[in-house]
Amino acid sequence: MSTAVCRILCIPTFNAVQPLSMTVAASRLALCVAAVFLAASGGAAAATAEDLEACYKAQRDAAISACTAAITSKKHQGAELATAHVVRGNAYFSKGDYDAAIRDYDEAIRLNPKNAVAFYNRGNVYNSAAQYDAAISNFDEAIRIRPDYANAFNNRCSAYNAKGEYDLAIRDCSQALQLDPKKANAFVGLGNAYNRKHDYDAAMKAYDEAIQLDADSVSAYLGRCSVYIGKANYSSAIENCDKAIKLQPTNSSAWNNRCWSRAIIGRQPQELQQAMDDCTEALRLRPNDPYTFDTRGFVYLKMNEFDKAIADYDLSLSFGPKRPTSLYGRGIAKLKRGDAAGGNEDIKAATEQKPNIVEEFKDYGVQQ
Repeated sequence: MSTAVCRILCIPTFNAVQPLSMTVAASRLALCVAAVFLAASGGAAAATAEDLEACYKAQRDAAISACTAAITSKKHQGAELATAHVVRGNAYFSKGDYDAAIRDYDEAIRLNPKNAVAFYNRGNVYNSAAQYDAAISNFDEAIRIRPDYANAFNNRCSAYNAKGEYDLAIRDCSQALQLDPKKANAFVGLGNAYNRKHDYDAAMKAYDEAIQLDADSVSAYLGRCSVYIGKANYSSAIENCDKAIKLQPTNSSAWNNRCWSRAIIGRQPQELQQAMDDCTEALRLRPNDPYTFDTRGFVYLKMNEFDKAIADYDLSLSFGPKRPTSLYGRGIAKLKRGDAAGGNEDIKAATEQKPNIVEEFKDYGVQQ
């Protein structure tokens, strides 16, 4: 089977990264070279019909058209037909049409229940849609069919990370690395799980391994930026976010995390303005992100622009969970504006959630 045919059958592994300032991050979609077709499709690769070849080789709209022609020709059945549905499903997935992709993967599985790739790719759709239990169920099935499916372990790790089940994520990313020790994304997923468990040394080791394998791993640099924030090493955090931004200027989480780091260490107006510029770019890339509103509210707080700080904290709290940093920052801003009742109410709510938040903000250079 030619590489040209093989390359389009499998959606690649997720970065296994939910940026640490966000609960959810959409996964990038592309098509990959995947030497899994023969094992997963029950030998369908033997088909060399012209319409199937056109289906396998095309991408996006051209793949949808070519695969639809092959599917409706009535010339193919069983595993061959299942594979055409998988390829068309991948094309729909790459266009963001999740419902159409799911329908094709469903049909592929009906035609060939042993098609591990169809389960795997259907799991990827659910992962992208933040339906993590459904994603895990599909990765489970892909792994049951193919116990050596490293990508499925890796992406199940991503789903567990998103659910906050970090020990299971560590188990799965570790298994992915047992099967494929050079899988940089699995090291990133491992680092994310350790990072969220506040095991910063283990997280940093995993991110370093990822960068050794892939020097352009945006996710690994972003992970290291987050670790350094956790360790209060903001200069190193900025350096790693710089690298992530240089590699991927559209990564809003990198801009937000650099904004936060610059705001914490910033004392002079020009330093805080640099932070503000970063937050502005983050919100341009991802409007209505509650985490960036929280960060920009903090910048305004340090700039003594209390009305603007309150407005941003209001937005953060309206779009997302009632984060203690937003409540506490808004409380401080209200106190500075003379609203003692409102300020004390917010501060009380914040300290109930996070008892050490007063000391935390003192470390950031902000206090009542």
